[in-house]
Amino acid sequence: MITRVAHAAVLAALITAFPANASAATLHSGSFVMGTILEVTVVTEDAVFGRQLATQAIETAKKWEDVLTTWRPNGELAGLNASAGAGPRHVSADLASALAVMIRLSEATDQAFDPGVGPLVEHYSHPGATRPSHATAYNIREVLTLNGRTAELARGAAIDAGGIGKGIALDAIAKDLRAAGVKGAYLDFGRSSQLALGTMENGRPWTVALAGLHPGTIHGFIELDGALSTSRARAIGDETGPIIDPRTGDAITSPRFVTCCAPTATEAEAWSKALIVRGEAAALERPSRGLLGALYEDSETLRISPGFARMVVSGLEPRASM
Repeated sequence: MITRVAHAAVLAALITAFPANASAATLHSGSFVMGTILEVTVVTEDAVFGRQLATQAIETAKKWEDVLTTWRPNGELAGLNASAGAGPRHVSADLASALAVMIRLSEATDQAFDPGVGPLVEHYSHPGATRPSHATAYNIREVLTLNGRTAELARGAAIDAGGIGKGIALDAIAKDLRAAGVKGAYLDFGRSSQLALGTMENGRPWTVALAGLHPGTIHGFIELDGALSTSRARAIGDETGPIIDPRTGDAITSPRFVTCCAPTATEAEAWSKALIVRGEAAALERPSRGLLGALYEDSETLRISPGFARMVVSGLEPRASM
């Protein structure tokens, strides 16, 4: 989520997975980016090179914040939103690629995830906000025309990248680390989006502890080689904002908690929001395309997919699988 929140609140949050036994601490970097804390651990044979890569990863995330933020008027996406209704606008290659991914993931999730909800994000950020009388479906495909590096937004429309901004940044960092030939890396973005590459310094897989619906809960541990994203339905007025159903304009406020594993962090982030919107019954009706596994929890049930169960090394009994 590309918002400004206090360091203390971010560091205290235990709402998602975190590494159970990270290594190579000397090749570590961290910074406040996209309104939260990004921590980078890199495993290489050369400590100096690894430290340089970790620092570079932070700079890559900051670059993507400049592209995708809507909380600063000088952000590129903020500028596109401000031009809504004013005709076509030239955008950078980075923003064009991000917009194309947003369109694809809206279609892949049957619009349970859709960044076209931008007009409702600010509305629902205020305590006591109710569903606007004009709220309808918000579909990025209907309000955005993208032709190469030319983008045009319809009047009154706005795109919000808060649902996948961290994922896009993590995937860009991972691409650079793979090209550099690192032995392994672990990227943790605000305890809600993680990405693991290769192995730890000792050759073992990255082991991740899985949090749950209730703060402080740990359900078990998985071995991760891929991306993980966790989302939680939040009350209207919460500073991070509620998750919005793009198909109706309603805010999801019932207790729901989802962790998704996918090949890329962008996919994991989109699907973790989509499964919150769809809820348990819809999530169980058919497997979610692009997912390696998922955990769903609400006030009455805890379910994990077969793919997720295969990653579990302790906890999360098979009886919970769906």
